[in-house]
Amino acid sequence: MTELWEQGCPIASPDDRERLVNIGLRRWHSFHRRHPRIRQPSHEARIRDLVRGLIEAVEPEPGLVGRLVKDYECVAEAIAAAAAPPRQP
Repeated sequence: MTELWEQGCPIASPDDRERLVNIGLRRWHSFHRRHPRIRQPSHEARIRDLVRGLIEAVEPEPGLVGRLVKDYECVAEAIAAAAAPPRQP
């Protein structure tokens, strides 16, 4: 998250970092409980779900995120990398 902030990602702000990580990890680990019919979700599906959860938790008007969605995707990838075992090629 620090690296993302240094690269200019406004979502990875030091002020909100702990909250984002807590929300993101909770969302990442609850995926199977929230989507029990998806037995083997793709990494991309889990990232989309994580992005959606972060936006809903952080943004006062989730429908107005616009281009910031790319920044949320970067944050979601960073949280997923920390939470998930390495993907197999």
